[in-house]
Amino acid sequence: MALALWQLQIAQQEERNILKIRRRQLRDASNPFEILESQFLLLYRLSKVATLELCNAIRPYVQEAVRATAITLELKLLATLSLLSSGSYQRRIGQDFLSCMCQASVSKAIHEIVNALNAIMPQWIKFPTQNDDFQVVQQQYLINTNFPGVIGAIDGTHVAIWPPTKNREHLYINRKLYHSLNVMIVSDYYCKILAVVANHGGRTHDARVWSSSRLWRHMFNQYENGRRNVWLLGDSGYPLLPVLMTPKLNQLPGSPSAAYTESHVRARCSVERTIGILKGRWRCLRKERALHYSPEFPALIVNATCALYNIAKQYNVADVEIYLDDEDINEENIGIDNVPQNMRARGHATREAIIERYFT
Repeated sequence: MALALWQLQIAQQEERNILKIRRRQLRDASNPFEILESQFLLLYRLSKVATLELCNAIRPYVQEAVRATAITLELKLLATLSLLSSGSYQRRIGQDFLSCMCQASVSKAIHEIVNALNAIMPQWIKFPTQNDDFQVVQQQYLINTNFPGVIGAIDGTHVAIWPPTKNREHLYINRKLYHSLNVMIVSDYYCKILAVVANHGGRTHDARVWSSSRLWRHMFNQYENGRRNVWLLGDSGYPLLPVLMTPKLNQLPGSPSAAYTESHVRARCSVERTIGILKGRWRCLRKERALHYSPEFPALIVNATCALYNIAKQYNVADVEIYLDDEDINEENIGIDNVPQNMRARGHATREAIIERYFT
């Protein structure tokens, strides 16, 4: 029995060695950058030029290959892009004739590339902090929606994940009763992502994600320091604050308040489009393609896809499709403990001042 088992193990090892050699031969014989640009875009969601530039950008953050037979950085990046764009499994990605990698190699490559993309993420996702930056975004909204002072629209979206360990599973069960991350996205009018927060479980309310973010603290500090003419736009699931305007519901048609809300809705649609384009380009973020990792790594994947999304916009890569999840609907507002009470009153006063000055 022991001899038969030993012989079986030897045969299996020889089979793996043969498969490893064949994979290497196929990798050496194929060059994904030689396929048509249209096919490249379909597979990887980035242009060849953008992909090569991205390789150079992340090279300092990826371990340099030593062996001559090692998998190249370009192939690691392409395998990762393929998984993010398709939402497929690692083994399936490795079996693609352009990748030719075993599942373990695909897994290692994905972790390396996602971590590298998170390292360069601040270069690609920047919230406006200077007057000139504010004015650019404000002009976008004012010209297209007639809503003044807007420096971004905010919304939450759920990204499905594999059920985590039992002791924290309840933190990730959302109101639709599946496991997810609740991701906060801020965008400008032309759907560029300005901020992302992806480290909260699906149980966390949109308003709670906002109130615990560094962006909220930054805008609160700016407000306290005298900057009173800028705000985000959020739906009724967010609290009304002087730095965050929400719609004024159930108003008489034709009234100034109704005009304010109509303009608010037109302006805030930009972030809904952004989320739709993001999930259209990177299918791994869709509900039916749940990320099969512990929650910390899916958060890094979300960050990486948001950076890749802005890279695609920078290189004028055409949007693939707009995908809207049915669970991305408004949540009811809740009280937020760490928001100063006087900020709520100031929020009401700010909204009334906007209505009186711009919509009367």
